[in-house]
Amino acid sequence: MNDMQKTPQLDDRMAKAASLVREGATIADVGTDHGYLPISLLRAGKIRRAAASDIHRGPLMHAMANAKKYGVADQIRFFLSDGLQNIPLQDMGITDIVICGMGGEGIARILSESAYVRNAKISLILQPMSATEKLRVYLAGAGFAIAEERIAASKGKLYQCICAQYDGIPKNCTPAELLLGKQILQRGAADPLFSPLLQKYIQKTRQEYTGKLQGGAADGKQTRFLLEELLQIAKDKGI
Repeated sequence: MNDMQKTPQLDDRMAKAASLVREGATIADVGTDHGYLPISLLRAGKIRRAAASDIHRGPLMHAMANAKKYGVADQIRFFLSDGLQNIPLQDMGITDIVICGMGGEGIARILSESAYVRNAKISLILQPMSATEKLRVYLAGAGFAIAEERIAASKGKLYQCICAQYDGIPKNCTPAELLLGKQILQRGAADPLFSPLLQKYIQKTRQEYTGKLQGGAADGKQTRFLLEELLQIAKDKGI
C-alpha cells in the first residue's frame, strides 16, 4: 500500500476533536502541527477543504509535505499565522474552527481577537492542553454555548474536547462545571473516562487547598468550596 492510499492515524485526543467537526465543513485548523487532522478528515471525505495554520514555519512546512504525501494538497491552504489573524476566514467560507494542542488561556486569546467566531453558524472545536476551566470562563462570559463535550485519553493523560457556538448569552457556571463541563457531568459514569477525570481534579484541588492552608493563604475559601463540590459529585455519582 503506498502513501497515497493511507490515512494518518489520529490518537484519541485528536480523534475526539475530529469527531466534532461537521459533515461537509470547511475547516480552519489552527496550530496544525503535522497537518494530520485536516488530512485525515479530507481522506475520510468528511470535509470539503481546509485552511491549516501554524505560528512556526517548520511545522507548517511539514504539514505541507504531508498533505502532498497523502494526496490532499489541492484541498488545503496553508498560512503562517498567530491564531486566526492571517487566515481569510470569510473568503474561504470557513464553517468549523479547530484549535487543539495549546493552553486554555491561549485559545481564549485567539477567540477574543476574532470577530468572525461570534457567529451562530460557526462551530468551534477546542481541545485545551491545560487551563480548561479558564477557557470555559471565557466562553461562558463571552456568550458561547457548549454544544458538545467529550473526554479523551492520550499518552496516559486526560483531555477535554469542547464544541461551542456563539449565541450572545452569558452563562452562569459553578466552579465544578467550569472544570468538568455540564454535559460531562450529566453523563457521569456513563463515560468510562469520567471517574478518572473527576478523581484527577479532586486530587489536584485537595493538594492546592492543603498548600494554601500550610502557606497561611487568606484566599483558600474558594478552593475549599470547589473541593466540597467535587467530593459531593463523586458521592452522588457513586465514585
